[in-house]
Amino acid sequence: MIKRWQVAVTLGLTSWLGLRWATRPGRPESLAVRRPDVRYAAIPTLFIPGWGGGALTYNGMLHWFARHGYGHKVVTIRVDWAGHRHFSGRWDAQATNPLIQVLFDHSLTRDYQPQVQWITAILRDLYRECGVRQYNLVGHSWGGSAAVNSLVLHGPAPDIPRLNRLVLLGTPVNERTARHPVDATFERLRAARHQLRANEQAQLFNVYGTLPGRRTDGSVPVQQVTALRQIVAGSAVRYHEQHIAGLGHGRLHSARRMYLLVARLLWVN
Repeated sequence: MIKRWQVAVTLGLTSWLGLRWATRPGRPESLAVRRPDVRYAAIPTLFIPGWGGGALTYNGMLHWFARHGYGHKVVTIRVDWAGHRHFSGRWDAQATNPLIQVLFDHSLTRDYQPQVQWITAILRDLYRECGVRQYNLVGHSWGGSAAVNSLVLHGPAPDIPRLNRLVLLGTPVNERTARHPVDATFERLRAARHQLRANEQAQLFNVYGTLPGRRTDGSVPVQQVTALRQIVAGSAVRYHEQHIAGLGHGRLHSARRMYLLVARLLWVN
């Protein structure tokens, strides 16, 4: 008879191995096909996970993009606990819609300010080391919040690429509450919004979901998302909002219909 401890160890090991396999970043892969409806360019698209997110956040989306001919993963950038960036893969600046998966070893930070600095450092690396002059970015939740802060606060720097397209998925911008009626981070953004002039050709797509009968996706209230209007108001940045009814926070990066929407926002329309 198999002892209970042997069963427990076996199940535990199987679960651990399954989790480890599922959370590994996907490998670089080639485009399966080239689509006549897609604009191909050498502009990289960075994928930034939210709080607690990892490889699993975008693995499915990235693989789907390559399989359907929208773009393909070429590089993984891992930021370790000390903030050092580690690149794996190969950057060759080909006009094939290259995708870059960004992973943070310390993904459970108290706020997203470390990610603001890490994203800015990654963009500076791409400018200096890879000759990147434009970029796209997809950010979920706090990953998008960090990207917005990097854009507004550090976007004008001469050694930072210019933004082409930014797709935000369930991204809080103003997190004020009844107990804390002023969000200092949002106020800093508002004070610096004039710096968007450096990226006046950019397009921002602010995508948010809601659960049935509620003005929230279960984690982020709609008003925290749409507060971005106040930052882009009066700028030359082209700003768009898209409401996805019936979709919760985690599904904004994992639902199959979101794969197609993100692809269209980045490379089709």
